[in-house]
Amino acid sequence: MNRTYHHHDKWEEVKYNMYGNYNPKDKDMLIQKVIYFFNNKTLVEKYMAYVCDNFKYSCEHNFTNPSMNKIAFLGQSAVSVWAKIPREITMIAWNFLTEKTQLRANKIAQEEINRWFNCQNDI
Repeated sequence: MNRTYHHHDKWEEVKYNMYGNYNPKDKDMLIQKVIYFFNNKTLVEKYMAYVCDNFKYSCEHNFTNPSMNKIAFLGQSAVSVWAKIPREITMIAWNFLTEKTQLRANKIAQEEINRWFNCQNDI
């Protein structure tokens, strides 16, 4: 699949505060919410699938970029959709997860990314 570019005004994750701000006094609570999210396999599966199924422009833009960390993008987007938590918090919280939880989330993300690419080939 060729590289696809979309202007940031089309990126769906923006309206979910992925690149937004947060109140510094809420930082620890937000980190705990992200940890909760990734420890809940059902939430991870549901929201990663939601992003792949509904973020046409963002997925095209990010998944077709060979230098993009697609798994990180999908995880950060899923958290943003779930709770409007910025990616900065997700990146911090990721370091507090167990290796087992990280591996499970990465596996789910890769499966969703593969499914997304397979659906593109069907079009």
